[in-house]
Amino acid sequence: MTMSNSTPHQPLHVVVAGGGVAGLEAVMALRDLAGERVSITLLEPAASFVYRPLTVGEPFALGPARATSLTQFARDFDCELVHDTVTEVVPELHTLALQSGEELSYDKLVVTLGARREPAFEHATTFRGQEDVEALHGLVQDVEEGYVRRIAFVVPAGVSWSLPLYELALMTARRAYEMCVDVELTFVTPEERVLPLFGSRASADVQAMLEKAGVRVRTGFVPEIPRKGTVLLHPSGDWIEADRVVALPVVRGRRIAGLPCDSDGFLPIDSFARVASVKDVYAAGDGANFPVKQGGIACQQADVVAAHIAREAGIPVEVEPFRAVLRGQLLTGDKPHFMRRDLRAQGAENDASTEHMLWWPPTKVAGKYLAAYIAVEEEREHAAVAGPGAKRRAIIAPSVAAEHETPLRGYEFVAR
Repeated sequence: MTMSNSTPHQPLHVVVAGGGVAGLEAVMALRDLAGERVSITLLEPAASFVYRPLTVGEPFALGPARATSLTQFARDFDCELVHDTVTEVVPELHTLALQSGEELSYDKLVVTLGARREPAFEHATTFRGQEDVEALHGLVQDVEEGYVRRIAFVVPAGVSWSLPLYELALMTARRAYEMCVDVELTFVTPEERVLPLFGSRASADVQAMLEKAGVRVRTGFVPEIPRKGTVLLHPSGDWIEADRVVALPVVRGRRIAGLPCDSDGFLPIDSFARVASVKDVYAAGDGANFPVKQGGIACQQADVVAAHIAREAGIPVEVEPFRAVLRGQLLTGDKPHFMRRDLRAQGAENDASTEHMLWWPPTKVAGKYLAAYIAVEEEREHAAVAGPGAKRRAIIAPSVAAEHETPLRGYEFVAR
């Protein structure tokens, strides 16, 4: 593998374009693995990182999703934060054109811009995350007050990550039960069975949860919503009448001038998350063409990118190709349910589905670095371990790694 001429006095300049899950994981992994051999610029127009997976709880008044200050994050991990975004990449010159009109040069570029989430149906309430919390909260209130009696939860064709809609269905059922309200809930999905990505064991467990909660499941049907309140099922031609329909969005890539993309706008990557046919450009997260769009997968891709760049910077680190291990925490309104599956494994002997924690800390996004950072940030706030005048020090060390036995370590709060 070609080594860079980078020295401690002339570090590689790495630009991470996008401050979502993959972007933050990439910054932390780079700082851990490459240290002072890299200088890092994080491009992100927003002021905060919002922990999107927890937005499913907001309509049920379970508290707002965590928002982390990117200014503080940049201080913690010694990177420059630029509130801007990429509009064009010029690979031959190793430069970026930014939305502000400025230009930025790079030695290595990591694209973590995520994807666009668009409504699949005109006559449905789409849940994309924080921007749709109010609409879903209104629906939950209507359920509580008895105004809504029939709800259909619909997974559009082409959506690979359906877990959030299962969460919404289960939490709606739980809230109706708590309020002693009779609501007819139906779940429609093109998937051949419930949550097939996690394997047969998890599928059977979640199917049982839905049945116990009184949610009717229709699998293997491609839904169409021709008018308000009607879900047409293909290929059978059956239909479902509902007072309200809740659907997931379809996901589209963010096309970036100067970079290749597939027909849906996603960046084509290889097993080391390098963008095809473009030198020194990587991609991780929902904007890459890996079919499963999930936070833990995004973190695994970012870790591979960081290791590859660290080696390019002269660090003798071992670089393994990306191997997707899916870890999912299903929120139910009662106890969370944990699932794990190696997507490349041939058998199901290592699949897991249980109420017990399968990784530590038990965060929604099981990122090697991000999980520890989020967990300790929460601990810091809740326990107020850093009192007035305390000094924060971030010690970079992975803490989630693989499984339940892995201890939490890596971040300390040290008083002056």
